[in-house]
Amino acid sequence: CVTLAPLAANPQEIMEIKDKIIVITGGASGIGRAMARRFTDEGAKQIVIADLNADGLQEVADEIGARAIPTNVAVEAEVKHLIETAENDYGQIDLLCNNAGIGVGGGPETPNDDWQRIWEICLY
Repeated sequence: CVTLAPLAANPQEIMEIKDKIIVITGGASGIGRAMARRFTDEGAKQIVIADLNADGLQEVADEIGARAIPTNVAVEAEVKHLIETAENDYGQIDLLCNNAGIGVGGGPETPNDDWQRIWEICLY
């Protein structure tokens, strides 16, 4: 279980989530899932979650009442589809959480193909 603390000491500096339209990539697990749960608890109007893991994505969506859109963020056309679908179905997006990412072990010796995958996914 992940517990998120307020982001600012001054309550006036905290972003109001209630009634917001939110899109979260990487929403099937980890930080993305935790954000989706937290934003649901804070009264978001609609949450759209995206991930390559379609089964995990749907599980989170069912749990919190979100919209699941399987998306490969390394493919520009899929990201455009995600955003267009969210805007067409729910209106202007108030908060976009570009959370999808991967990591591979290693350092400078990591093969170029792995670095390319990291680049495509983490810096979309």
